[in-house]
Amino acid sequence: MLNFSMSGQRIANQFEDLSDSVCDDLLKIDDHKFYISTTNIEFNPATQNLEMVSRIFTDDLEELLRTRYNVNLKLDEAHNSERNEKLIKKYILNQWLIKNRNRVLELNYLGHQYDIDQIKIFIEASLISHPDSLFFENKTLFDFTSEQQNLIHVKVGDQRKSLLMFPENPNGVLNFD
Repeated sequence: MLNFSMSGQRIANQFEDLSDSVCDDLLKIDDHKFYISTTNIEFNPATQNLEMVSRIFTDDLEELLRTRYNVNLKLDEAHNSERNEKLIKKYILNQWLIKNRNRVLELNYLGHQYDIDQIKIFIEASLISHPDSLFFENKTLFDFTSEQQNLIHVKVGDQRKSLLMFPENPNGVLNFD
């Protein structure tokens, strides 16, 4: 059995206070949220298209659309509507810019699908020639939070390359053989 002196008891009380403080800090860490989207892009040589799938946290996109377009909406399967589709399309297509050999590519929004806490957005872009030098700009959710990061993975043939974009640097170039 431990026997605390008066000073030992004070230390034990301070340790309890410190322990409570650490627990409070750990709970705050649990509340911390990561702001990241990922986009996988693959060149399909049969169709000469870049095929894109972006994954964005649904609650972030929902809040941004509410604020930006001053609308009341819910993004999920039960509330899927033509208006939501139009707003998602309008927003997403205005956040992306892709160039091949300095030629701006037209982006074709194909639709979206809900996946647990994320929304998957499908886009394709037609190419006239093999993608040698691809310029990407992705500002998705940068107007929502300065902590947002957008990760892009690109596959052309056997080559895989990635870019990480953030508000201070929303674009980059990838070169392929």
